[in-house]
Amino acid sequence: MSESITKSASSSKGRGRSNGAAALVEEARAATRKGHLEIRVWLRLLGCSVKMESLLSQRLRKEFKTSLSRFDVLAQLERFPDGLTMSDLSRRLIVSNGAITGLVDKLMAGGMVIRQDDPRDRRSVIVRLTRKGRESFLRMARRHEEWVVSILGDLSVEAQSELLQNLTLLQRNLDMHGKV
Repeated sequence: MSESITKSASSSKGRGRSNGAAALVEEARAATRKGHLEIRVWLRLLGCSVKMESLLSQRLRKEFKTSLSRFDVLAQLERFPDGLTMSDLSRRLIVSNGAITGLVDKLMAGGMVIRQDDPRDRRSVIVRLTRKGRESFLRMARRHEEWVVSILGDLSVEAQSELLQNLTLLQRNLDMHGKV
């Protein structure tokens, strides 16, 4: 693997969500000049993901005064009406237990979630949505869906279907590579 590709791959690992877009564009240009299609595809996927996440995050913050991370916690809890343990939330969102504790603390302060002792395991705590949390989440989810539809709406139905098919193939390939 060439030095520029290695540098490109390793430098993107530590890049934050908000400040990486300009660097990704430059990396994509460099990869394009070198003709590495796979690297160009990877950088384009990464760039689109970062940009979409940034747009959605900004809109959630502006309209609902919440973060994308808190929205993600609420989304998980909406899927599980009986609640989830803090560890389950952590695993599902792929974040540390400490990060979940901070997010749940903020959501509790806003009356969005409650913590209850797990009757099956005294060492564990279950987090559930409150009525206010569920109603707030459903409002946010409707807007989130509108924003995603708006962002992807310039792609034809055929282009969206083809993209979904290709991303599904990529996901399967990634899953196979993950089975080491």
